[in-house]
Amino acid sequence: MIWIKLCSIVFLSLSLMFTGCKSQSNEEVYVSDLYNIHEEYQDAWGNVGKYDISLPRIHCDSKSAKKLNKTIKNEYKDLIHTLNEAKEEKYTLPDTSISYKEYWNKKMVSLVIKEEVEADDPRYKVYHFDFKTKKRVSNKKLYKKYKINQKDTKAWAAQAFDQEYADEYFDNVKELRAQTICSLPSNLDMYVQKGKLNILIPIATNYGSGIKVVAYQPKRKKSYKIEDSSTFDQTTLTLKDNKLSLYFAGTQKTYEVHGCFNEYKQVHVYEIGPGVTYGFALTTNGLVEVIAIEDGLPIERVCSQGPLYGLDKVKSLRSGQALTENDQLIDLFDALRNQPFKSLEGTYTNESVTLQIDENGLYAMQDQENSHSGLLFIVGMEEDGFVYGYDDYNQQVLSYCKVMPLYEKLEIKNLFDHDKLELEYKYE
Repeated sequence: MIWIKLCSIVFLSLSLMFTGCKSQSNEEVYVSDLYNIHEEYQDAWGNVGKYDISLPRIHCDSKSAKKLNKTIKNEYKDLIHTLNEAKEEKYTLPDTSISYKEYWNKKMVSLVIKEEVEADDPRYKVYHFDFKTKKRVSNKKLYKKYKINQKDTKAWAAQAFDQEYADEYFDNVKELRAQTICSLPSNLDMYVQKGKLNILIPIATNYGSGIKVVAYQPKRKKSYKIEDSSTFDQTTLTLKDNKLSLYFAGTQKTYEVHGCFNEYKQVHVYEIGPGVTYGFALTTNGLVEVIAIEDGLPIERVCSQGPLYGLDKVKSLRSGQALTENDQLIDLFDALRNQPFKSLEGTYTNESVTLQIDENGLYAMQDQENSHSGLLFIVGMEEDGFVYGYDDYNQQVLSYCKVMPLYEKLEIKNLFDHDKLELEYKYE
């Protein structure tokens, strides 16, 4: 009788493993290791190399599950072959680790695979599978389910970047922020953990491959009930519905403030120097963004310049100062003076246009029919690049262009009636 019961249990276990998808239960296996390798080896010079590899396998007999298992296996088979070859031939490879985590949302599992090669930043792959439908789930379907659009992901990318670099300072931090937002892939990986959405966002960095992936947990409920305004002289900065606007009595116009990606709780306008008025916006996570009002008004394009990096955990703004969580008062003008902006100094060309910019922002532009000269000055940032104002000395007009530095290339929009110019840096 005992033998019959034992056989029945073995048969039931095998049936559950190989015939169909199972409803979620602690006693049943839905995902197990396709590979589980933890080895060390010694190369020909006595150095010790090691690799740890765990890859997942879906337990379901559907065609979609089998195809997904094959996809995961093929994704890493070359790497595993290379590691095994290194061990056999006794030559050195960087220490390598591949691991995965399961994130369950009802009957859907998200498999987040993390690949780490020694000092490089980790790389990620995410696969979703629904055991109810027995099918793989795409990011596109999840975007639709959670009502995520491109505007959301750009805002989250800015927030993730600001969170990562809030208290750090780099000469090119503004450029890295712009690169993060402007170069964002349209299809970001995501997973749901304990009912909360997590987005894997690639942010630009100065290290390794130049891209660091961070898991960002955005707020899905918008806290847009906060309203605030601040007035100095002829200028009023207003916060409403999480949008910033600027009213200037001199022109009797209201201007939208562009390039605002965070959530805000306070605005502040202050004269930081004789005739120089700046706007500041305090975010709900304690960062202070700056608005160069005097630069934006003449070209009727007002933009945020992003956070004052190095100034973090601020709880309120007052009289040109920021009050931090530990009740320290920081002068906003001192913080502003330390903010870096990439110099566009150099010569940029294409088949028909040459643009020369010196260290002071003075430019000379020559195309097939005309030549222009003047001064470029940074205004702020929008979704597709930096906004520069320019003062054309020939025509005596003020206008603006959008410039996105991409390594040694410039993409310039709306400069002297050119819809879009792509110029490459010319090495002397």
